[in-house]
Amino acid sequence: MLKFPFKAALLLAAAVFSHAASAGELTLFSRAGFDGREMTVRTTTPNLAESGFNDRASSMIVRSGRWEVCEHAGFEGRCVVFEQGEYPTLERFDDTISSVREIMPERGHGGWRHHGGPRGMIALFAWRGLDGDARRLRRDADDFTGIDFNDSAQSAQVMEGNWQLCSDAGYRGTCRIFAPGRYEDLGRGLRGRVSSARLVDADEGDGQRGGDVELFSSSGFGGERLVLGDDTRDLTDVGFNDRADSLIVHRGEWEFCKHADFGGRCVTFGPGRYDRLGPMGNLISSVRRVR
Repeated sequence: MLKFPFKAALLLAAAVFSHAASAGELTLFSRAGFDGREMTVRTTTPNLAESGFNDRASSMIVRSGRWEVCEHAGFEGRCVVFEQGEYPTLERFDDTISSVREIMPERGHGGWRHHGGPRGMIALFAWRGLDGDARRLRRDADDFTGIDFNDSAQSAQVMEGNWQLCSDAGYRGTCRIFAPGRYEDLGRGLRGRVSSARLVDADEGDGQRGGDVELFSSSGFGGERLVLGDDTRDLTDVGFNDRADSLIVHRGEWEFCKHADFGGRCVTFGPGRYDRLGPMGNLISSVRRVR
């Protein structure tokens, strides 16, 4: 039997592991429509200037994996994650990409997973339209002063998971749930006011995690959801005026009024689940705790 040197075996194992850990592949093109000069990337590249491709990409193909592309070297500035697919134009990232890296999941028992609860990623931007300075989160942040981004976020992109954004630290104040997608404007209630963010399970009652009231845009607790922990004088500020058609009260007694500033007809609901609001359906404009 041919003996295989131990050192050679180690080198082979390392090579196999390296290939498995860097399975992603991204091709950048210097012109739109996959034309012009091209560059294929398979490893983390913190500075495209070293390969002569800085601020030159106008289209891309993500052949495998999930890739984060950033406008500055070192993964700084505005960043967006691209899933596997073809991107004939890059819109705001046209000729601005300076660094790229594959977003690798964390290995866990029984497959790939994020440690500790639901997994996710969100990018928060200082300007509307997913522009300006950005912060990326993969875990809960109960006070944005710790990441130097308090009251700064005006837009967001949720790449993975469901995220609750709140206007106050500790997941208090005005809160809303954001599912995966692009949110070019967080609305008057949260725009420039976000102070905390956390991952939530899609099927979890978020009122049990900080909010006292949940409003739903459809009967039977369907549609969009708004989580509140404090009085709200005008639901227009959070994009939910005259939209609630069912609700859940987790704690306390709350007054729901037809007009802003608690005017017009008001109805009080205590703890419970109200799958239909009857005459108040799609007419609530303000909410406050009465006990």
